[in-house]
Order: sequence, then C-alpha cells, then structure tokens
Amino acid sequence: MHIRKIYRFRSFSSMVCLVSFLWLGMFSASAQTEALSPATPGGTTAQAGMPAVAGTEPSWLSFERGKRLYVSKDFGNALLAFDNAIEYRRVAFARAKERLLVVLETKTAKKIEGKLSALLDAFATEDFLASEYKKMLKSTNGMLRPLIKLLKTERISESHRAFLEVLELVLQYRPLESLSDSLGALKNSVEELSLYPEAEYWKGRVFLIEGELAITIQQYLRAFEMRGSLEIPEDRYMILYSLAEIYATSKDYLAWENTMKRILMDDKLAGEPAIDPFLRDAMLATLSSAGLDRFMTLYRMQPSFSLKANFEIAAYYLERGRARAPVHAAIAVNMILTRAIAIFAAKEWDFSWAGLVDFLERAKTREDVAAYLEDTHLVPLLMTLADSLYVANSRQSAMAIWQAVSGGSAIPWSASAKKRLANPATALTRIP
Repeated sequence: MHIRKIYRFRSFSSMVCLVSFLWLGMFSASAQTEALSPATPGGTTAQAGMPAVAGTEPSWLSFERGKRLYVSKDFGNALLAFDNAIEYRRVAFARAKERLLVVLETKTAKKIEGKLSALLDAFATEDFLASEYKKMLKSTNGMLRPLIKLLKTERISESHRAFLEVLELVLQYRPLESLSDSLGALKNSVEELSLYPEAEYWKGRVFLIEGELAITIQQYLRAFEMRGSLEIPEDRYMILYSLAEIYATSKDYLAWENTMKRILMDDKLAGEPAIDPFLRDAMLATLSSAGLDRFMTLYRMQPSFSLKANFEIAAYYLERGRARAPVHAAIAVNMILTRAIAIFAAKEWDFSWAGLVDFLERAKTREDVAAYLEDTHLVPLLMTLADSLYVANSRQSAMAIWQAVSGGSAIPWSASAKKRLANPATALTRIP
C-alpha cells in the first residue's frame, strides 16, 4: 500500500498516529488462531506475556473438534470439547481483562482521552525513534498482525507489550472498526469475548440429541443471552429459530409465539411495536385497497432473517383469527417475490413486474426461478395472504390472488384456490 505524502508531520507523535491507523484499517479479524504466549513465571499481570491455559488446546480448535465429534455422533466427547472451548475463552479473556486494567492505570494511558490510537501513539513515542518505527511499518507492509509480532521482539515497555497482546487477542474476533478508536470499546470487547455463545449453543444441540429438552432450552436461552459475544451477530436468529422448533415440537405454542415475536422485534415493519409504523401502515393500505400487483410495484423488501418468522406466524395467526396475519404474510410474500424478480433480472435485463398472473406464468419458463419459488413455498404463502385479506374484509385483493393461484398447477393449492373462488367463505375455516 502506498500513502501519498500530503502532510508535513510536525511531530513524530502525529506521524505514528496517522500512519498506524491507515494501515491498521487494512486488518480483517480472524478467529482462526489464538496466539497466546507462555506466561512468564513471577511476572505481574501486565508484565507477563499473554498466558496460555495449561493443558488445553485453543478454544477455536476445541470448538471445531467438538462439531466434528457431533457429526460423527460421539456426543460425550463433543460435549467435553465444547466445555474446553468455553473454559479456554473464559480464562484467556479474564487474564486479558486484568492486564488491560493494569495498562489503563499507567501514567501513559491516563494522559490520553480514551482513544485507542492515542495510546498506540504514546507508547510508540516512548519506545522508538521516528525513523525506527517508520522502518518497522515499512517492513511489515502496514499489516497489523506482523507489526505486532515484530514489536513484541523489540525492547518495549511491559505496558506497551501487554496492550499490544490484548489488542491482538481481541482482533482475532472483532474487526478494528468495531472498536471505534475507543479504549472503552476495547475493554467492553474483552469482557464480551470471555463468553462463548456458539459453544453454548452446540452444547444444547448435543442435549437435544440425547432427548434432554429442558436442558436444551436452557442452553439455547443461555447462548441467546450471550448474543453480544457472537462472532456473527446474525447467529442470534439461528439460536431463536432452534428454540422455536423445540417449543413447536413440545406444543408449547405460547412460548413458540413469544420466540417468533422476539425475532420479529428487530424487523422494522413486522415488530410490535413496529420500528417504522407509518411505512408498514402505508404498505398494508396499498395491499388492501389496490391489491398485490400494485403493492409489489411500489414496495420491495429484500429477504432477511425475519422471512421464516413472518411466514410461520402469519399462518399461525390466521388459524387463530388474529388480525396481524395479513401484515406478516404480506412481508414474507414481498421478500420472496423481490428475490425472485432479481433472479429474473439477472438474466433478462429488461424484465419488469407486470402482475402476479404474468409473473407466475413466466416463472414456469425459468427453472431457477421455479425452483426458488418451490423452495420458499410461495404458493401456500400466497394462499395464506389471500385468506387473511379476505378475513380482514379486503375481499377484492383476496379474490385476485386466488384467481392467480387457480391458474397454476401447484398441488393442492390451485384446486384450493378454485374452491375459494366458488365459495369464499371457506377461507374463514381454512378448508383445503
């Protein structure tokens, strides 16, 4: 990477700060290694190298080994592997927290105003000449991991070393940008990463195989409570969907509904209360008064984490006569059709939405689109939407959807749509 010489640095301090962070920004987090140096006997928490947990393997390795053992149905050893991963992370980050607290109590840290870049700048100013540090940056091509390794081979202060090792450990799980140049964010990350929700979730999967539903539920709930520590934040929805499946299997429908509602809480339209109620109400008004064709012309929603929840809770509410059914069915239908339209447009640049009847007919000519619509169960969802609209007294919109479905060949839904057209009242009882 080449940096155009724009600024004339007035001090070594300002040069280090700018150059360091231009290069640090290139770093992408990876949780594939946990390079923990052996503990130095007799050293203080800040003085010792980042200590390894004696007698164990790195947490990511234990975790991956546990998943392999789970697949091979060695559930007892899988459980032990997940426990080892959880313990390793807990101990590693507990020690990292202790060391960071010692660093933050140093005079160097107290002189700055809580900025991570300022502390890196201050330590570099204390330990190196400007020319020395510039050579280090150049020799490592500005990559953070090699730079930290190089710095750790140099004669640097104990606090500087401790700070670099804590930062290195955190960046194995979090991107630099997530720290927002804040020492407070670094401290919070150290605390959050002492938890291992992914391993807790997989422990739940082991208990599920063994038939321990109560313990499985506890594990899934525990993993969800730790969601702030997830490496992939969207995995929180995977945990909730898994939890909902258990509630559905055990016929605990109230718990199932509450779990689905928790998923939908993060959806700006489907949550209750909605994050954007005005948009939601406008969309529903268009659907009710002008029909699905106009609705899809005006609004497009990309498929997201809430698609399955909207789909399933729409049918659940319809069967129980709940007024919220049309909202959830409409959102799910829109997401599926939005994606299907994009699949069309990827190969047919001039494709445009011309109504549901036209779309379903053209979908028959495209194997990729037809397969997607079948996989996402669009036709039964259209029936749920039409039935819920009819129950909500939006009968013309419902009739138009039934008409479109009746002209298809989806079994048994085309026949059901014809029955609805002949006797719309069957929508009230969900007679197939």
